[in-house]
Amino acid sequence: EQPRAVRDTTLGRISLDSGSVFLEEMEISEAEFRALSKLHIAACGTSWHSALAGKFMIEKLARVPVEVDYASEYRYRDPITTATTMTLLISQSGETADTIAALQHAKELGQQRTLAICNVPESALVRSTALRFLTRAGPEIGVASTKAFTTQLASLYLLTLVLAKLRGRLPGES
Repeated sequence: EQPRAVRDTTLGRISLDSGSVFLEEMEISEAEFRALSKLHIAACGTSWHSALAGKFMIEKLARVPVEVDYASEYRYRDPITTATTMTLLISQSGETADTIAALQHAKELGQQRTLAICNVPESALVRSTALRFLTRAGPEIGVASTKAFTTQLASLYLLTLVLAKLRGRLPGES
């Protein structure tokens, strides 16, 4: 199922001809993406592991600072945020109580830029964030969240490519 899940995650979001990445469904302007100064990522379990990998991708390619927290711990922090900070929440189901609580805390801190990377379009997390990136992984059959992890990595990579391009960080970009 891994190849199908990754194909479904990237389908319609990347041009095989030009390599361009399209994230129109996120409804965020290029100017807002360009202005992004920091990302806070909160997630649990397997999603937390994908967040750690995403941190390295984003910082290396897009040069945007990233903080990653266990969602269960995020709500006990008082992270420094600005109008150009985005809070990214990652969840397979979109119903993880700690991740939803982290989103609520981000909103209480005044975060208007919230983004969910999630598999379930009707989930509480997706309905509650300003921006959404659906992984389209389909239901997990086994206990291990292999499809969720792989599609979350693919989603984070696409997000990284958009950020890197807008910041002129990709080879051949000016």
